[in-house]
Amino acid sequence: MTLETPHIDAVKQDKIKDFADAALKGITGEMVSNMAEKGVKMVEMADDILQPETLSLLKALPEVAESLERTLLEVKRLEESGVLKSLLQLADLVSSMKQGMTGPMVTDMVEKAVKGVEIADTMVQLGALDLVEGMLTAFHKAQQETQGKEPLTSMQLMKAVTQKDTREALTLMMSFLKTLPKELAK
Repeated sequence: MTLETPHIDAVKQDKIKDFADAALKGITGEMVSNMAEKGVKMVEMADDILQPETLSLLKALPEVAESLERTLLEVKRLEESGVLKSLLQLADLVSSMKQGMTGPMVTDMVEKAVKGVEIADTMVQLGALDLVEGMLTAFHKAQQETQGKEPLTSMQLMKAVTQKDTREALTLMMSFLKTLPKELAK
């Protein structure tokens, strides 16, 4: 262990003083202002980070890191495939539609939806589902029966009119055609 002499101490102090003087002479007002701005930004960022919400998030991060990583990978996959962009465009469309809709437009749409539900209910009550299924089955059978056959001749048609089931079908069709214009005019 060596003891420094007062003379060596004074020389070190002079060197430090010279260095400090040179540093002070080299600093401009703009440099000081720039350093002050950066210092203020650092303090503001530290203040933001030290908020209770941020601290609790930082504490919870290790617990959810694995889930967060999977989620980020999934978002990356969605972005790479273009699905994310499509979802964002769809969200923009819905937002635009929402902003563009007026009260009367919404009321009109709801009224039409209610009317549609009422019509569907009436159709179900009148047995429309069974009726449509029966008509489709009958049409399919008729297609199968006539496939590859020549159309009926005039004489065969006249003979078919004399059969009871043909007359019943024609009567039903005539009644339907007679009633249809009145119902459509409502």
